Amino acid sequence: MPRIWGPFPVPVAAGAVTFSLPSVSDEFPGVVRMDEQVRVQVIAADPAVRVGVDEMVRVCPELTVVVDRPDVVLVVTDEVGDAVLVLLRSLSRAGRRVLLVADTLRESDVVEAVAAGAGGLLRRCEVHPDRLRPAIRATAGGSFTVPSDLLGDLLTRADERAPERPAARQLTKRERAVLLMLADGHETEEIARSLAYSVRTVTGIVHTITHRWQVRNRAHAVACALREGLI
Repeated sequence: MPRIWGPFPVPVAAGAVTFSLPSVSDEFPGVVRMDEQVRVQVIAADPAVRVGVDEMVRVCPELTVVVDRPDVVLVVTDEVGDAVLVLLRSLSRAGRRVLLVADTLRESDVVEAVAAGAGGLLRRCEVHPDRLRPAIRATAGGSFTVPSDLLGDLLTRADERAPERPAARQLTKRERAVLLMLADGHETEEIARSLAYSVRTVTGIVHTITHRWQVRNRAHAVACALREGLI
């Protein structure tokens, strides 16, 4: 049985994950302010890799390594296989924001990982404090990180993942404004400040779009809007 390791071994089998996650009772996932510390939980298949990534996170003063109730779960793996996708779906159902780091990232991996709930992706060769810190903060704020050479395929194919694609999609003026800023990489708090909305209002707008369009997350919503020329 393949294993995903967090602070303790977590057996993973196709179709089931024996991984206890705290329940999330809020209507929307928590939004981390840019001046707050981000709580990061690292899950890695190799305990030595987890320790190394833990140390890399700890050198960033605005990041804190935790073993439960994280703002961001950092999943480190060799490749995006079935066990990793099962874990991503489980974390997504629990309301967790996930940054996935993999040795190998193919175009199809990006689409599958986003559909499973990943809020950002990095290649392991890109993982150093100067790159990891903004990627974690972006994920905590609800923005999306992906290698630029793989973004085109995500925009082309992500819309195919919706279970029942509506015949037409439309955006209100303020929904379009929010998606435009998300597409430019702004965090939730930045969007709220720029548009003179509350953080909860911005989060609610994104929630409304993803629910109405039947898409997995805000990254998928941005991809759909770009694909259909709405932003």
